[in-house]
Amino acid sequence: MTIWTCDDFGMEDQQARVLRRDGNAAVVQLTGRAFPGIHLQGDTFAAIQKQLAEAAVKLRRIADDHEALDDLDYAVEEMAQLLRFYEAVLTEGGMQRPY
Repeated sequence: MTIWTCDDFGMEDQQARVLRRDGNAAVVQLTGRAFPGIHLQGDTFAAIQKQLAEAAVKLRRIADDHEALDDLDYAVEEMAQLLRFYEAVLTEGGMQRPY
């Protein structure tokens, strides 16, 4: 059995400032970065990616696939919610948006 450590992947300890958490997401300010980012739990990120990938496959097969469009709409709405959360945290912290 192989036991992996952070050293095996060239990882290092760094500090980040968590500006706010909400469920499976957090707005995080990394040291040395001008703007904060969004941290997602890996399973949440994987679920959104899977929804988008499945919708893309369906849309390639059948142009009028309503289920694929629903999946895509759902994933887009999840991303929009994350963006609204991010923007609210920046606004409350008096920070400008990077876009």
